[in-house]
Amino acid sequence: MARPSPVPVPRQEVAPVVEARPDADPHPAILAAAQSGRHGEAAAIAAMWESTALRTRGAGSPEALHWLEVRADLARLAQDPGRSCELWMAAASARLARGQAVDTEDVEAAVDRAHHQWEQLGDPAQARALAASLTRLRRAVPGRRPGALEAIGRRISALEHVPATP
Repeated sequence: MARPSPVPVPRQEVAPVVEARPDADPHPAILAAAQSGRHGEAAAIAAMWESTALRTRGAGSPEALHWLEVRADLARLAQDPGRSCELWMAAASARLARGQAVDTEDVEAAVDRAHHQWEQLGDPAQARALAASLTRLRRAVPGRRPGALEAIGRRISALEHVPATP
């Protein structure tokens, strides 16, 4: 009697443990995870570092803002433009709340990135849901390229003609 052939077992990848140690640079591990498609792992590592920065340095600290922006970029890499837009808007708002001027390069860049991610949204309902917040932010931070606020208005008008999906 022939023995049944063994059933192949898929290889389990073990996520590396990355502790939030001040002397360790987590960026390479985060990038490696994101580049290999382990977006949840990359986001979790960044969120852990953001949490540490919030606890040790406070909301609005440069460290906390850095990790918020890392998470926004990770959402972009994960092809989640809605989440990326939300996080970039949060980063811009945090910078403004910290007293940074509307024409500061980092503030403008955060708003520009939020706007770009919003433009990438394929879900009309999600685009509509984020439009008011983005419009308020863009009014406060017009940026260096003329027409950004008008571009939002044009897309909102176009979205009015797209039926909502059930």
